[in-house]
Amino acid sequence: MNNVNNNEEITNCRFHREENMSTGEWVSVARITYLDQRGMPKVWEGTKTLTRNEEEKVDSVGVIAFYRRLLHYDCIVLVKQYRPALKAYTIEMPIGLIEQNETPDAAAIRELKEDTGFYGTVKKVGPALAMDPGASNSSMRLVTVEVNGDEPGNLHLKSNFNNDRFKEPVLIPVSELLEKLSAFAAAGFIIDSRIDAFAIGLVMGNHSRKTKIPTSLM
Repeated sequence: MNNVNNNEEITNCRFHREENMSTGEWVSVARITYLDQRGMPKVWEGTKTLTRNEEEKVDSVGVIAFYRRLLHYDCIVLVKQYRPALKAYTIEMPIGLIEQNETPDAAAIRELKEDTGFYGTVKKVGPALAMDPGASNSSMRLVTVEVNGDEPGNLHLKSNFNNDRFKEPVLIPVSELLEKLSAFAAAGFIIDSRIDAFAIGLVMGNHSRKTKIPTSLM
């Protein structure tokens, strides 16, 4: 069996050229030509975001917000909202575009405040991550934030009525996250894949290897 790390052909694919097919307000559609591992030209179609923060080299942030109150269960802060492209409501983390001249830290705090009314403290900023690598160049950073629920300004959730999609924040106990996401999925909501993976990771981390590993929401 060949060692993958020694197989140079795997990393020989490279970009050749890009032709714009259509441009909208937020994204463009392009025909991309690349050279495969044998040097043969191949064509791919994909979307390109027009809102990228060039300094950060990413488009958006996703906020993994832990809500903590004295004598209460730790919770994850999620958002229920309508997504036109999916024609459905979703359950996802607070997420939004990084504005020009804005850091991921600042964008995460701003988006959390806009979506939920909460103010938090940034604990960690992750690396650039692909959002949909098969169809788009969109990328994001995950920012972990801690919300002190005992502070007066963080006692109550606040829905965002300032856009057409309407965002409703929800608090879910960390220990019940996978179970609650499963219930939302059964009710017809589409679950953000990042939250699904995070919830499964929590379960895996809290159980021994002998415990059956969950493979899906259902």
